[in-house]
Parts: sequence; structure tokens; C-alpha cells
Amino acid sequence: MILGKHTLKDYLAQLQAQGQYSFVRQNAIDALGLSNISFQRVAGRLVKKGLLNRIRSEFYSIVPPEYSAQGSLPPNWFIEQLMDYLQQDHYIGLLSAASLQGATHQMNTAFQVITNKITPEIQAGQFHIVFFYKKTIHPHYYQKVKTAGGMVNVSIPEMTACDLLRYINAAGQVNHVATVLCELGESINPEILAQLLEQGDIETTVAQRLGYLLENLGIPVDLAPLLSVLKTKKQTQQLLVRGSEKPIIEYNKQWNILVNEIVEPDDL
Repeated sequence: MILGKHTLKDYLAQLQAQGQYSFVRQNAIDALGLSNISFQRVAGRLVKKGLLNRIRSEFYSIVPPEYSAQGSLPPNWFIEQLMDYLQQDHYIGLLSAASLQGATHQMNTAFQVITNKITPEIQAGQFHIVFFYKKTIHPHYYQKVKTAGGMVNVSIPEMTACDLLRYINAAGQVNHVATVLCELGESINPEILAQLLEQGDIETTVAQRLGYLLENLGIPVDLAPLLSVLKTKKQTQQLLVRGSEKPIIEYNKQWNILVNEIVEPDDL
């Protein structure tokens, strides 16, 4: 509890002094002794002034003056606290994870989060947060990464690569995915990739497409462990790009892939 403060602005200043940039409404009400109606009235004024954001229900983020033009703090400043409030397992994934891992060529305007509950999108100032559903999220899917806003959950490079194929519509066209894979290549551990498949953490179809792309692009990843595990899995022929109406160019027997698009990553 913050003592000796009687206004919401004082409360926000105290939080920032402690390095906190988000809070839950009830915590502020309890700390300040406000009624719910009083809080809503005061908070509403601060929101209109651009000093406060209501992110979701009772969850708010503070907007320091240096971020007033963007209308919000970047999502990585409050995503961990937000997901704790929502009580959802999660990690930053896809292009957002790739950018934190050094693959900045194909940066996305949306902040992409994988979570274990279907969650509506959030618009926070100029920042668009998009959530993607995955039924189960285990701790070994992600690692802790330090950002300007603090420590956040970010998918490990191997899961980032797999998710780019699993949620390819969110990652862009196959050429965009190929460009990111070229940048991520040196970070991908072949043993971890094979282990994810062996444990059922990634789908066989995803492993087939990813293996084909890594080989086709000449990315220096030892694919022998992945191929070894794939041989123990039931496989079916898969289109390289699902939903594409382009004709099949060739059949790749090793990965059981029907190639229906020529993959051309951007020049890096």
C-alpha cells in the first residue's frame, strides 16, 4: 500500500518511482481509499489527458510524457503484468519474437503474443497487440529476455521458427517467413528442434515444412536430428503453402512436401 498520497496522480508518480508502469484498478482504490465511482471519474480525466491507458477491464498502464506521441508505452513494458492479471500462460512470439532475436528485416507493426486462451486484440495508442491461441504452453517454449520494459517471455528461436509456419498468415507470405528464417538460422539448435518434434510440442506437418525451407534456403542447420525423428512419425504429403491455388512445381520426397511456390527471401 502507498501511504500519504491522496490523489491518483500521486499514486501514478509513486508507482513510476518504483519502476512500475501498470496497475489493477482495485489496487489503486485500496491504496487511496477511493470509491469505485470516484476512481472512474478521476481515471477518466487522466485517460482523456493521455496520461493513463485502460488496457483491458481493470488493468491500466501509465503513459509517461516521453510516450505521449505514441499514446501508450510499448507493449513489452506491461505485457507480463497484463498476462498475470488475465491469468494466462503466454510468450511473445512470431515476428515480435524474431525481432527481439535479431531478425529485424521483416518487422511487423503488430505486437504478437501466443497464449493459452482465445483473447481479443488490444489497441493501445499506436500499438496493436494481437493474440494467437495455443492450447498448451510449457515453460521450455520460451526464455526470459531483458527489454527496456523489463524481463519478458520470448519464444526460443526453435519455437519461433515453428510458429512462423504454424501461424503463417500472421507471419506474412512464405517469402517473408523465409527471410526471417535466414536471419534466425544461426540461433536454431538442431537438437532442440528435434526434441520439440519428438515430444509432440510441434506438429509433424510444421516440421516437414520447416525442414524443407531450412534445406532449400541453405541455412546452416544440421537437419539430421529432425529427419531422424520425422521417420518415427506418421507423415502425409503436405503443400508447402496451405490455401495457395498455385500449381505444384515439384515433389520433395525427403520432406514429403508438394512445392507449390518458389521461395525467394529478400536480400539481407
